[in-house]
Amino acid sequence: MTEHAQRQGQRERRPLLPTTATGRWAVALALGFLVLQPLWMVLPGGGAASLLSGLAGGVVAIVAVRRRGERALAVLAAMIPLALVVLLIAGELLLPH
Repeated sequence: MTEHAQRQGQRERRPLLPTTATGRWAVALALGFLVLQPLWMVLPGGGAASLLSGLAGGVVAIVAVRRRGERALAVLAAMIPLALVVLLIAGELLLPH
């Protein structure tokens, strides 16, 4: 929080869209996951591309937040596909068909 916001008793606002190049990459990869996921049965290799896009988007989002100081809500939302992919892979490994 900035000093002025602290004096006024206000919270500092988070931007909606990313402000760094790393944050923009994270959001683009997460959007790729959202676009490819419904098409996994139609496109050959669409499922693998979707999983890789979600995994990469989440990792890049973590880098953007930790190393670049990105605070945008879209970048934080880009971590959701990473969690979904990790849960899917963990479920397949722990409870195989």
